[in-house]
Amino acid sequence: MSKTFYRVYRPQKFDELVGQELIRLTLKQAIKEGRIAHAYLFTGPRGTGKTTTARIFAKAVNCLTPLKERKDAEPCDECKNCLAIMDGKTLDLMEIDAASYTGVDNIRQLTENIDLSPADLKYRIFIIDEVHMLSRGAFNALLKTLEEPPAHTIFILATTEQHKVPLTITSRCQRFSFSLLNLPEILKKLSAITEKEKIDIDKESLEMISEAAHGGMRDAESLLAQVASLAGKVIKASETRDILGIAGRDDEIKLMTGLFEKDMSKTVNRLEQMNKNGMDIFLLSHRLLDYLRKIIYIKLNPKGANLIAQEISESQVDKLKTLAGKISITDLLGLTSKLIQTQPGIKNSSFPHLALELAVVEWGIKDAPDSYEDKSPEPPIDNPPSFNKEEKQPEPEKPVEQKKKSKKEKAERTKEKMPSDVSLKTVLNKWTAVLQNVRELQPALFSLLKVCSPVKIEDDTLVISTPFKFHKDKLSDGKNRAVFCQELNKEVGISRICVVQDNTLPNNKVKDDDMLDQVKALLAS
Repeated sequence: MSKTFYRVYRPQKFDELVGQELIRLTLKQAIKEGRIAHAYLFTGPRGTGKTTTARIFAKAVNCLTPLKERKDAEPCDECKNCLAIMDGKTLDLMEIDAASYTGVDNIRQLTENIDLSPADLKYRIFIIDEVHMLSRGAFNALLKTLEEPPAHTIFILATTEQHKVPLTITSRCQRFSFSLLNLPEILKKLSAITEKEKIDIDKESLEMISEAAHGGMRDAESLLAQVASLAGKVIKASETRDILGIAGRDDEIKLMTGLFEKDMSKTVNRLEQMNKNGMDIFLLSHRLLDYLRKIIYIKLNPKGANLIAQEISESQVDKLKTLAGKISITDLLGLTSKLIQTQPGIKNSSFPHLALELAVVEWGIKDAPDSYEDKSPEPPIDNPPSFNKEEKQPEPEKPVEQKKKSKKEKAERTKEKMPSDVSLKTVLNKWTAVLQNVRELQPALFSLLKVCSPVKIEDDTLVISTPFKFHKDKLSDGKNRAVFCQELNKEVGISRICVVQDNTLPNNKVKDDDMLDQVKALLAS
């Protein structure tokens, strides 16, 4: 079985480590001066070299070659001890995964044998990965041993969540914080790997892989291996984009341009095209947020471009500068907040692209002109809509004076319940909030409303369309109607609804795309 790139090309010396310059210098200097601590704590994001550095350190302190014959305290990788550590053939180097060995008994078993002298090496090294996963009892069992271990023992603890490690443990270790790698560092390492593997890959593909790794070298090497295994020895940007499930940079920039210009038609069409092309919508939303973060740096700080130059290419920086000039800082912050709030919905929704589309549309039309208003002509008051004929029963004749009085009371009630500024646009803007309120009160009713759409407002009544007779009957039920009307009245001031069945959909089946088309038609009307 062949090994993946991150195992084949794992650094074996300090100078082969990518980034972490200060950590490398500090550890090498400590070895040269003989100032070896009994416990170290390596913290930082995944894939930044914590475990690899621990293994190199273990070789360097146990190397049989004299220090004066070694270059800059590096391990020789040739002596018996170095080879035993590299091949995993020594019992004096123990790597423990705290995620699997979390209990107090596991740590007690380790500490009971800690006084035994090394069998092969000068030091017994205990590398405990993801140490924050240990239980409270396990930490307590480790504490005393960690404070006063035997002279031949060194502990190296590694974690991605340093805040979960008790302070009593942290205070007994020398702590080193590993940082995310920048784009040029990852690109250099990936280029070296492709050259050794004789892989023909274009620069754009390498940049896409490096950006998708988000600062983790192991992730970058794993993604490169994935692309190489599917695309072969010749890799083009289009193939890389399809394998990683990301949109092209030009597509993303065009999407951001339409969004910043508040051209909702162009924005929604491009989002729809990306979805049809198989784009991972949650990944797209994440990338959009990353773009917005970078643009905020550029807007707030004249030197903000320098902060992001280590993450993306120069051409991308220039495009983001152009985008920054198309949006105000207020709109930029508002859009960023909107997408952050929408992220959980996108991740958990069965229709993630609809959740993203509605979020950007809601943001885009918030302060837009009335071009998105529902401008359908109001029917005459004396000509009631057809749905009222189906639902309302004829009333017995009343005296003339009583009729006049009833009409007057009805007009006063309508005036109180129906504010003059309520429109279909207002209902659409508040529709998500209404549904969320209903969801908390009555989840079953929320499930019914998910396939319904506001159609228009007539008199003081909101007309809601559904393709199913079952949904129409259930929503017309007095209890369900009362709950929904109560929440609708809280948000938009409308307390009456009428549910109509739309029989134009084939086989009475509603799809997410049909719902989206209805929303688009309403916004464009």
